[in-house]
Amino acid sequence: MNAKKMIATMLTLSMLAAAFAGCLGGDDEPEEEWALTPAADVSAVYVTSDWDPIIPNLNDGTICEAILSTMTITTAREEVVDFTRGYYTSSQGVIGGSSAAAITSVSDLNAAGTKVAVQSGTTSQIFAEGDGTNDANLPLATIQAYADFPSVTAAVANGDADYALGDAPVLALAGTILAVFSDENYGIAVAEDDNGELLDALNVAITAVINSGEHDLIAGAWDLAAPIVDDTTADTATAYPTPTEGSTLTAVLESGNLKFCSDTSYPPFENLDADGNAVGFSIDLGDAIVDEIAAHYMGTANPTFVPPAPETIKIGALYDSTGPIANFAPGFEFAVAQAISDLNAMSGDYTFEVVTGDTGCDGTTAGASAQTLLDSGVVGVAGAACSGASIGANAVLSPAGIPMVSFASTSPALSDATSHPDFFRVVPSDAIQGEAMVDMVAASGATSVALIHMVNAYGAGLADSFKTNWEAAGNTVCTQSGYDETATSDYSSIVQSVSDATGCDSVVLVSYAADGAMIVEAMAVASIGLPTFGADGIAGVAALDSYTDAAASNGIQTTKPRAAAESLSDFPARCTADTGCAAGIFTSEAYDAVMIIGEAYKHGNGADMSTHVKMVGTDYAGASGSHTFLDNGDVGGSGYDVCTFYHVPTYGQYFNCDRMWTAAGGLAAVPWAGATLKIGFMGDASSPAIGDFWVPFQAAAGVGMSIANIIAYNQGVQFELVFGDTACDGTTAATAAQSLVDAGVIGVVGAACSGASMGANAVLSAAGIPMISYASTSPALSNATAYPDFFRVVPSDAGQGAALSDLLTANGETSVALIHMVNAYGAGLAESFKANWEAAGNTLCTQIGYDEQTTTDYSAIIQGVLDNSCTSVVTVSYNSDGAMIINSLAANSYTGQIYGTDGIAEEAISNYTTSNDVLNGIIATKPASATPSVISMTFDALCAATNPCGLGIFTKEAFDAVTIMAFSAFTQLSNPGITLTQAIAATGVGWAGASGDITFLANGDTPGSGYCVGVYTADSSGVSFDCTQHWGASGLTDL
Repeated sequence: MNAKKMIATMLTLSMLAAAFAGCLGGDDEPEEEWALTPAADVSAVYVTSDWDPIIPNLNDGTICEAILSTMTITTAREEVVDFTRGYYTSSQGVIGGSSAAAITSVSDLNAAGTKVAVQSGTTSQIFAEGDGTNDANLPLATIQAYADFPSVTAAVANGDADYALGDAPVLALAGTILAVFSDENYGIAVAEDDNGELLDALNVAITAVINSGEHDLIAGAWDLAAPIVDDTTADTATAYPTPTEGSTLTAVLESGNLKFCSDTSYPPFENLDADGNAVGFSIDLGDAIVDEIAAHYMGTANPTFVPPAPETIKIGALYDSTGPIANFAPGFEFAVAQAISDLNAMSGDYTFEVVTGDTGCDGTTAGASAQTLLDSGVVGVAGAACSGASIGANAVLSPAGIPMVSFASTSPALSDATSHPDFFRVVPSDAIQGEAMVDMVAASGATSVALIHMVNAYGAGLADSFKTNWEAAGNTVCTQSGYDETATSDYSSIVQSVSDATGCDSVVLVSYAADGAMIVEAMAVASIGLPTFGADGIAGVAALDSYTDAAASNGIQTTKPRAAAESLSDFPARCTADTGCAAGIFTSEAYDAVMIIGEAYKHGNGADMSTHVKMVGTDYAGASGSHTFLDNGDVGGSGYDVCTFYHVPTYGQYFNCDRMWTAAGGLAAVPWAGATLKIGFMGDASSPAIGDFWVPFQAAAGVGMSIANIIAYNQGVQFELVFGDTACDGTTAATAAQSLVDAGVIGVVGAACSGASMGANAVLSAAGIPMISYASTSPALSNATAYPDFFRVVPSDAGQGAALSDLLTANGETSVALIHMVNAYGAGLAESFKANWEAAGNTLCTQIGYDEQTTTDYSAIIQGVLDNSCTSVVTVSYNSDGAMIINSLAANSYTGQIYGTDGIAEEAISNYTTSNDVLNGIIATKPASATPSVISMTFDALCAATNPCGLGIFTKEAFDAVTIMAFSAFTQLSNPGITLTQAIAATGVGWAGASGDITFLANGDTPGSGYCVGVYTADSSGVSFDCTQHWGASGLTDL
């Protein structure tokens, strides 16, 4: 970085000649006069010297004329050399290794057993051990002196020393400064026996460089502060001396070279670049000083130092644009690009760019790509992803001294630093993942697995780790099949081996996404429904791209390396916002790999990259966590995520990592750090009216909540149900509603009984909390003014009354007794039926109302039916009271047709009848389910598997109400400013529910899907209620 600076005045060569000439006198013959014969210019020449012999080399007189090597001016050194004025003021500093204790002062190092590394012959060593003049400051510590500074920092990095002392700006490139001490001035040394001319010329030139501001420019170019403690005295030259015959200054001017001895292993002051050229602050300063001297004595031009343009540094990235894990390439590409962008934003002195290579997840292809990266001049390589690819690339890169930092290669074979030198990784070895997989599979209750795995480095290594740990735990492998993923396209024989094996209760895959998907789908075709488990090779949403039908992935559990509990970067948030990155795996690790390589380059300006990668990788605070490279380049990791694929029909695919595994804690739930929203769920748990349905209602709500939480997990939201018992009573419901308000619910699903919904609404609407009922059918609840914030996924009994009237007309009934409860449900439905019945020109033979909570003897009611010779009975009742009415009619040998409504339209009424036979032939109506759909069939399957969900009425409606409430909460969260009531109204438009399509009317009602007309068939073996007719817009039709 030679620079020339213009000066305002210059002496011409003729003026110099006149100044050096003498005058002759008398008649004596003149002697030949000496005159300076300067070269055209002067250049600085840097002679590399080890530190210990650097002063003897100067005093030798033939190697160099001065020392420019960050040498501190000390009294002891001034006895053997002369120093210029100080050209830089710095402090000594301390850095520590990864296991070193924190300190507040350098004196804290003065303890027995503390190992401190220093460079021999430096003021750091003198400070620690003392010399003939200075006392030792660390007499109790063990001082380890090294010949060069790289050996000092390496000793700390590899654990040979606990701490290192040295010049703070230099130490800062190798670690975090823990303490500073002993301010020192650096000076240029010249031989003591020189006549002083060179010393004076150097002092004048240094002052000129400082005063012109050029010193600050040079310091800034090397990211150094430019502090200088002015140590000049009256003896410090302020004018250039006149060179004399035989002086060192004269020799420099006539030769055109000023040779500086320098220990060029001390960045950022002086070191050698990749081409062996001396670079650094001291080098640029030496060039500027020499230019000043040349400008004065030779009259040469001398422009001001110009900081160099940022250097372009190439970082390689190896991943799989083709091959079995190519679906993860978009995530890797995004992560690498973000890291390069962040490095450039942080590094004004460098411009980083990425050079990518495709490995095809293959060692040979990776080796060829690695050679291409090598030829392009990369300083390090992030990658590869596949373990075999990393092995192939390392064989090319390591001989060239190019380090690799893999973000996804987990094969235990790569832990062998002898076979794979210069290899680092920010993911743990699969030797550990095998243990995590064992605990994951065992937690499912499996004991005999079919192990299917690739035979490449990744597959064989992880399969072996899993099998070893699995069998050590007392489990068995019922069959094991290895395959070459690059040559296998038909997995039917492997799948058949699982089917043929004896005692297999699960399948463990160690595969990549493409081959893993083919195996899973082949198992589906073969009707092998065993629980399936995998590892990081098939983890992540992007793995679903490999499936013909992603539904086949439902329920598969996988492990993958876990990021730290709290990322130390904002990259994960950026990744989440990008579709391709969010679907991938190991993206934070890919980001960290690139960042580590970039930081390592800055530490040593590209020199000894592997050493600096290891230095950077000591307590490295990354996007994927804190990393410290072990001696073999491995990291311990932060454990493993345990994740599950979910296929939710009509909603999509989900990949949730809600469990984790650590070596210390084993398998555990991930502590929830997102938002938890509480939803109330009200029903009748304690009254005989419909208490039989409380547990089925809860089960159905649980199914809905499970699906909502699957969908919400990766959005940072989870829902919690808070239950409230209404006892089918308005007053009790109001009390329960207040408890839910106090619990902090955002909305309430329920109630079941209409009177309970009315009582709860009075409390909840006043608090601005909306309700969605799944079973309250009273026509009174259609009044939105009286019951604000109230919705229901069941139709009003205004429709059921019409259905019941048409049914009786179709059956030729003319003499009908109407027996009904006087609560909101009973009175409302009875009134609806009566209005429709009488509007059709019919009359009731009798109408009798009763309070189901206080009536225990129904004989008088039945006597009224008998006294009026009614030929049929309509009862609007709940299970317990309805059963007593039916029992009493049977006891009185009543032979007329009995009709009921949804209050008794489930088999649970048989719990209250005197015998099953009394139910035989009874006809009842209830809201009909819509035409079967994907949602209804999914619910039916989940409900059937969730005992006793399938034993109740309105369970589909309970499921729908819960899911609408949860999705409405999402709508509100994404639309700040709207109320949850508004969100429910917006969500409930064309909602595809298990009970049918739901659209809320302005009053919160829904039209429904008509009504089922069902008939009880009963005998001593059991009771069945089956829908035989449907009532809707087309009237009554047979099914």
